[in-house]
Amino acid sequence: MVDTTTIILILVGFLIVWNGVLTYLFMRTKKQNELFFDDDSKNLRDLVTRAITDSKGIHTRAAKIEKSIDQISSIIRNSYQRFAMVRYNPFSDTGGDQSFSLALLDLNNNGVVITSIHGREINRIYAKQVENGKSRHNLSAEEEEAIKGAINEKK
Repeated sequence: MVDTTTIILILVGFLIVWNGVLTYLFMRTKKQNELFFDDDSKNLRDLVTRAITDSKGIHTRAAKIEKSIDQISSIIRNSYQRFAMVRYNPFSDTGGDQSFSLALLDLNNNGVVITSIHGREINRIYAKQVENGKSRHNLSAEEEEAIKGAINEKK
């Protein structure tokens, strides 16, 4: 037969091992909780409340960013992004290609074509409005070429 002291020693040994297992599990859980909870939130309710508040702040900032992107996109769409220049000599008695037509267009092919006619005695500059790649003013061949060049510029 097994003596009572031996049974008590076995039970105490088992309890010591069981205590070690429980201590290990507790320490592991505590370490996980320390990662999960910081100093500001002591319980799950505080953590969830803070997460909801942070989420609302993120959504507010995201809405502001989206609005800014829309405004910037509108500005970009309406800014001159397509350019083409044609240099030429309109007079046979002058040297060099001193004259030019410059087309400045946005993404909708709206903008302006600027022409500078250079002569010996005078320099004239003309600006003509362009809407949808066309002008209601008479265009020279060089101005039309500049507009077509700007429209066909790589997008």
